[in-house]
Amino acid sequence: MSRRQRLRKDRLTSLPDEILEHILSYLPTKDSVATSFLSKRWKSRSLWRSQLNLDFDDKTFQDSFSFRLFLHYFVTNGDNTQPIHSFQLNCSSHGNVIPTSILSIKTLSVLKLKSVTLNEDDPCCFDFPSLKVLHLESVTFTCYNNISILLSACPILEELETKDLNVEELESPAGADVLSLSNLVSADISGDIIRPHWLHNVHHLRIKMQWFDCLDGMFHNLIHMELIFDCTYHSQRMEGPRIRSRMLLISSYNMLT
Repeated sequence: MSRRQRLRKDRLTSLPDEILEHILSYLPTKDSVATSFLSKRWKSRSLWRSQLNLDFDDKTFQDSFSFRLFLHYFVTNGDNTQPIHSFQLNCSSHGNVIPTSILSIKTLSVLKLKSVTLNEDDPCCFDFPSLKVLHLESVTFTCYNNISILLSACPILEELETKDLNVEELESPAGADVLSLSNLVSADISGDIIRPHWLHNVHHLRIKMQWFDCLDGMFHNLIHMELIFDCTYHSQRMEGPRIRSRMLLISSYNMLT
């Protein structure tokens, strides 16, 4: 090793732990753990154990077995007394079922789910009193009622995005229509699963639907709206939705003036 390389190494290892921990927070968790193998000094410090931002991606591993082995090592050797600020888990397999323990984290403020199944027999376990941002993409619900129960469990929700939701049992039980997201500010909705009248207090709304006549709610605080009609379906009804969308925009504008 040249003198120049040794100086570079010394500059890094001599930094205070607080700065090194901040640097490691920008790395994927796998790379953060790998720093413990740089030298004996790095191994003794084990700064990765106190990382608060966790990012796991199975695509960076050779196979699923090595990925599970790494997760086991991290959970076993990490500092479980430290609070987690953010947690990201990417798995290439489909149909993953979310464990019940994740559905009731009271301190969670942002939740983004993609390509998972909420197969919850007892949806009353949903409990997100601190959740402000909820993104759902390609999420499967076992029944329609679980959607309204999930949203009802987010009393201070401010931002909602949904895309390609799937419901195995579409029948809507009594009580599903009474949902009101009173604190919702922004909504980006794709599809007909989320009912527009749940969103009546939003300021910013982007909605893509097959039928605009599904827009049966009045938006009291609307400032910006984007209506997208999926003309690949039932194009013969384009004129009806066009008139209805114009009326909605005018009604919202009059309330603001």
